[in-house]
Amino acid sequence: MKLTGITDIQPGSRLGRAVYNAEGKLLFPAGETLTRKILAELKAWGVAAVWPAPPAEERPQPDYAGVVLPEDMMEAVRELVRGRFAEQDLKKPHIAALFDLAVELQGRISLSKPGKVVPSAKPSPAFHTGKPEPVALESLIAESAKMGTLPIIFHRLVEIINSPFASSADAAKIIATDPALSAKLLRLVNSPFYGLGTRIDTISRAVVLVGTGQLVMLAMGATLITSFKGMPVSLVSMQSFWNHSIACGVAARLLARRLGLPQPETWFVAGLLHDIGRLLIFSRLSTHALYLLTEARRRNVSVLGLEPGTLGFTHQEVGAALLRNWRCPDELAVRVGGHHAELAETAEAEKILLPVANLISQGLGYGSSGELRLHPLPASVWDTLRVAPEHLIEMCRQMDEDVREMRSLLSTGE
Repeated sequence: MKLTGITDIQPGSRLGRAVYNAEGKLLFPAGETLTRKILAELKAWGVAAVWPAPPAEERPQPDYAGVVLPEDMMEAVRELVRGRFAEQDLKKPHIAALFDLAVELQGRISLSKPGKVVPSAKPSPAFHTGKPEPVALESLIAESAKMGTLPIIFHRLVEIINSPFASSADAAKIIATDPALSAKLLRLVNSPFYGLGTRIDTISRAVVLVGTGQLVMLAMGATLITSFKGMPVSLVSMQSFWNHSIACGVAARLLARRLGLPQPETWFVAGLLHDIGRLLIFSRLSTHALYLLTEARRRNVSVLGLEPGTLGFTHQEVGAALLRNWRCPDELAVRVGGHHAELAETAEAEKILLPVANLISQGLGYGSSGELRLHPLPASVWDTLRVAPEHLIEMCRQMDEDVREMRSLLSTGE
């Protein structure tokens, strides 16, 4: 599958990737047959090129093709995934589909690393650390300055996004002062992940096509990814942390686009930064973090469930407070601060989206921020998001490709 000009597409071909307009609105889904009428509509929308699906005989096997492992190894894989899903109802169609996909993905990982033993999901031996005293959230946020100085360009981007008078030219000028960031953003917007259908050679053009707010938020997220250094390796693998964060961002963006929500890139950034509060806890409260991680493993419970009694607050509250302290947009802080909120059956899509994205990314096992178990959500969330089990499977397959691409583009290696 490669990007092909609209004028070179033969009617009757199928779309290999969904097509969106510059505002993120879905025009045509993947699999749509490209009739003459649809090709004409795409031209009218200004879409210059699309990714057609290859002929059936040329299509590669799906990422989640059946995995063949020795039965004892496969049972170890199932046990590992069951531990992650311990608080989920596997009789629910969406959860069952996610569980099966997680087993296949974990099996594929195990198959790619011959001789490597599958990690056990059983509680660890009774290694026990003393429980530290809770601390004040305000004092922790005050300590955030000791994590390291954020790049100057981050603060300048915050000023741009908070200013009612800033123009797209102002945003482009600031981003262009950082050649590495500019190159990264141009790689992003020209990648299949964005599917804009036209080559973008300048940051000014990128701002116009993607939108000032969305591109600035992307720039902020890309800047923050490279800003956290020196985290205790005994507590967190930064590569694993960002793998999970990127996957959550990818899932959030896919859901936002499916719902036709405005500015889907802001949802990607919210997913990317949803666990940023944990980084502050790992950095400034390492004794508390060690207790949380070891006690959760020892008792086979969620880290999230132990946080209020250990810290006096949750990592999502830390994340929201940290983003507000940095003067990030309040909608970003609200989304991050609600990604583990207790959801009512009637909760609207905007409140559900990030918790579901987190459930999907964590369920599939894309990295980890230290959590062992999936946080349960009401069954109604899938209806609210208009996601049937077959849609979830399709989305997870798309995620696998997008996560690999974004991981490469954002260069998140340790």
